[in-house]
Amino acid sequence: MVLTGMQLESAVSMSQLGRYEIVKLALEWIEVIKQYEDYRKLTQTELIDKVLNDVVTNVATREKIEELRKKMRKETKPEAGAIKE
Repeated sequence: MVLTGMQLESAVSMSQLGRYEIVKLALEWIEVIKQYEDYRKLTQTELIDKVLNDVVTNVATREKIEELRKKMRKETKPEAGAIKE
């Protein structure tokens, strides 16, 4: 669900999260999703709208962010013995 500007303003003001927590989560969410090809082609404005929508609609939660970060770490770990001297 994509919120309009007015709906987003209302959702932010009515959110149980504080405004600063929303911004913090949004920044963390950007760090995670910018790794995915679908998000790389968005403009900054589109990305910010998408991220804020995700945060206020609980698509992006602290738990989901941590889960995706762990998954990304596992995917980028070098295999044992892959480094040769």
